[in-house]
Amino acid sequence: MKIAKKFTLLLFLILLMLGACTTPEFEPYKGRSLTVAVLGTSPEVNEKQIDFEEISFGKFTTDELKKYDAVFITIEKLSQAAESQYSSTYLESHIPFFFIESNKGEYPFIDSNLAYEEAREIPYHNYYATGFLETTENVRKTWTFDLYNDEVNEENIKELFSRIFKTIEENPGNALLD
Repeated sequence: MKIAKKFTLLLFLILLMLGACTTPEFEPYKGRSLTVAVLGTSPEVNEKQIDFEEISFGKFTTDELKKYDAVFITIEKLSQAAESQYSSTYLESHIPFFFIESNKGEYPFIDSNLAYEEAREIPYHNYYATGFLETTENVRKTWTFDLYNDEVNEENIKELFSRIFKTIEENPGNALLD
């Protein structure tokens, strides 16, 4: 009888530990098709309805960006994207911008006097991406995105992009309405 109780207890503990170790089911973006400009390298995502177009800084202007739903700026282009000549692009394009693998917020990009290297990290957080939108009504919206359990892996990064796509769909900006 004692062996049966010990076995039942052991089985219960094993099931409890397995339940605690399972990873959550991530919900992919299922919304409308989006066209996203990318300064840098396009990310790998699960969604098929996302069209990425890698652009150069020559096309990083208010007029050129109006045809996109959003802009991603990846880690290798963050420093250059924060140069003073581009600050008006973020404020006047009226579409969402997302700074990928940056925990410095939007300020190095919209403040022409602040270099990316001089900007401080957001304290007490480890955000993987920040989003910024200046609407035509001069309302500034920002979003921060962190990885599940702060773990950098392919599944968590793809899940983060799914959340970003949902944010883009919910906050389309006003670029096409101008």
